[in-house]
Amino acid sequence: MSIEALYAFFAGLIGLCIGSFLNVVALRGLSGESIVYPPSKCPKCGKKLNWYTNIPVVSYIFLLGKCQFCKQPISIQYPIVEISNAILYLIMFLNFGISLKTAFLCAVSSIFILICITDFKEQVIIDFHTYILIAIGLLYNILNLGSITLLESILGIAAGYLIFEIMARIDTIFAKTRAFGEGDTLIAMGLGALFGWKMLILTIFISLIVQAIFALPVLFVKYYKQRNYPCAVSLALIPICAIITKLIKPSFKYFMPSVAIICIILFICLFIILKNMQNKTQENLCYMPFGPALVISSLVTIFYSKQILSFFI
Repeated sequence: MSIEALYAFFAGLIGLCIGSFLNVVALRGLSGESIVYPPSKCPKCGKKLNWYTNIPVVSYIFLLGKCQFCKQPISIQYPIVEISNAILYLIMFLNFGISLKTAFLCAVSSIFILICITDFKEQVIIDFHTYILIAIGLLYNILNLGSITLLESILGIAAGYLIFEIMARIDTIFAKTRAFGEGDTLIAMGLGALFGWKMLILTIFISLIVQAIFALPVLFVKYYKQRNYPCAVSLALIPICAIITKLIKPSFKYFMPSVAIICIILFICLFIILKNMQNKTQENLCYMPFGPALVISSLVTIFYSKQILSFFI
């Protein structure tokens, strides 16, 4: 085995072990328990787990996904988180080698996974996790590991706050509720600290695309089943209008009028959807966890920042 392959193996192994700890941090963070005490226990029967049942992934397979005591199913979340963290650590190592940059980006990856766990499970972002992300982002650029200055990092924090709070306030005017939680604002501040304000804007733009790809089909089906046809049609028109806009060439005689009409249609569609959120008797179908979309777009930015800039500039 070559030395590079050995390093890669250890990078993945460390990722597995830390991934196991991330499950504890996330779940106990949601329950308010200490991450130190009590020792690991079965969430179903409460019995203390033996050390050999806490080996990442291996124990889950060995136990056939069931608790050794009560035989109740163990959540598939545990091995998924462990493997995901291991893969991210391995990818970071393969892209950036053995370096301080890799260590920082691995830490960022683990914070991203924590954000995804809590946002998916309870639609909650734990503030402390985002504070760590902000601190890592600042330190990352203080040590000149990124491509921006400390001032740009600070401006990125301010931009993250302003962009999300402005969007949330605008949505409050139409729908009487925030489209984004305060936790999402804190995530944006952390990403601003890491990427700076310029790349933050592009990252947010990518996250909106990611959110639309996953959210629009789900919301369309829900609206259709509830016979809320105005919202269902509005959701269907949004991607259609986006595709038409992309296909229209600037040299087209009626380019500007066509784009103006499409923008008006999009505005009406968004107004109908936001107006629907005022109906407190219905489930708030327009809310989808935005944290994971920010995480996915951030990983895209980390690995493809140059390609993204060349595409837009």
